[in-house]
Amino acid sequence: MLLHMPVVLALAVATVFLTRKSALKSTHALACGALGFSLAGTALAGSIHDASANLLGMLGTVAL
Repeated sequence: MLLHMPVVLALAVATVFLTRKSALKSTHALACGALGFSLAGTALAGSIHDASANLLGMLGTVAL
């Protein structure tokens, strides 16, 4: 779980960057955030968490 907070921060930075420099509108960013919160309350939350943990694990072994 050490990688959870840096991933959240990286996604927040990417969202701010895309909102300011690209065509991502603030309403799109809010919609994506709302989708994330709604997915966290569903039965898919465990599968999404496991998939992201496996992906971060693979990225961690490649980066080292």
